[in-house]
Amino acid sequence: MPQQLARLLRRMMVALMLLTVLLLMWQHWGMTRVIRFDAENNAGIFFPIDDRPLGGKSLATVTREGDAMVLSCALDGQAYAWPFCEASVRIAIAPKGIDLSGLNEMHLDLGLSSPKGRKIRIYLRNYEPEFSTLDDPLSLKVNEVEIDVPENGQLTIPLRYFRVASWWLIQKNIPFMHSDMKLNNVSHLEIITPNAVVTGDYQIRMNAIEFRGKWINLTQLLAGIVVVWLLFGMVWLILELVIYRQQVYAKRLQMAELKNINRALEIQAENLSYQVRFDSLTGALNREGLRDFLLQRWQGDRLSEAGMSLLFVDLDYFKKINDQFGHAVGDQVLQLFSQILKSEIRQSDALVRWGGEEFLIVCPYTPLDAAARLADKLRLAIEQADWPNGIALTCSCGVATRNPAEGFSALIERADAALYRAKAAGRNRVEVG
Repeated sequence: MPQQLARLLRRMMVALMLLTVLLLMWQHWGMTRVIRFDAENNAGIFFPIDDRPLGGKSLATVTREGDAMVLSCALDGQAYAWPFCEASVRIAIAPKGIDLSGLNEMHLDLGLSSPKGRKIRIYLRNYEPEFSTLDDPLSLKVNEVEIDVPENGQLTIPLRYFRVASWWLIQKNIPFMHSDMKLNNVSHLEIITPNAVVTGDYQIRMNAIEFRGKWINLTQLLAGIVVVWLLFGMVWLILELVIYRQQVYAKRLQMAELKNINRALEIQAENLSYQVRFDSLTGALNREGLRDFLLQRWQGDRLSEAGMSLLFVDLDYFKKINDQFGHAVGDQVLQLFSQILKSEIRQSDALVRWGGEEFLIVCPYTPLDAAARLADKLRLAIEQADWPNGIALTCSCGVATRNPAEGFSALIERADAALYRAKAAGRNRVEVG
């Protein structure tokens, strides 16, 4: 078991290492999250805004041309000091916006025609309940950036480059504590003519707008990996502790077995003299009495050469007697059972009550065939005996003879296994181990 746990831990560590590498590679080259707005699927969310509500005369229109949405603007700087045209893209319905804080960049596929230069402004409007209201679209925080559109129209803007518009902070009298750039609840994206006013005709062709990022950013992934490794380390330590405790337990079992064998074989007369040697109910030896018997007769390999046999004798279905007739009758049965066994064995043999209705008979200098005949003789005697209350009883017996240099505990185990086979084979029989 400890070796299996150790192998499992090593496999888990290798699997975790491979998973870590795969996750880092996936995060670097994949795991991409994209939110896209274009004419094909989102034409209805593009709409024009110009300065006419503020007294200006600029005119903005948004039309669809093929796969693109086009902002057309006639910018007039005579009636209003800061003329503008813009295409507003509603990407969500306030107060529930889109959280862009976990994304990295904004990619635009644009076309631009203007009287001078190639600059445009981009606003990301964030709804913040501390000061934003649904009845005032201008109360949404303005995060802006002004950029140059390249000739090919492919433009990628890191979202961290956006800043809160200072004119908006002043206009709305926003407290300093709420003046930071936030993109956690964006409801509108706006593409606007530049700050430097050059009157004339503008045309901004919007082929596609995408927000890109990772489903899990690198910091979050690394934090998760660290947590998993820490948990794995804790599991490793716990399992190592379990393995250590199992090893200690196994050692204790071995020591206990050695102590049991030593108690059966070592000469400790000073301890045995204080112990009761006989079972009070049946008069048979108890386990301590067996120990004394063995200490007197166990002489190295001499008994092995002549043959020492063990018989395990067990009453069949004894529990039914206690259940049906009571423990008092059960005690009478055990007493008679012990008397019958004593009457059939030699004086040199030892009858031991091993536990409950199970008795052990130790037969020194007895070969296996003689021990088997004795067991069958006992079986017939039990079957033919007159039992209390007219009960019909049988017994099962397991027999084993000591091999050279075999320990007594191993001999007992073989005899016990033979008894188990006799029980399993139908009872009222003898099995040899």
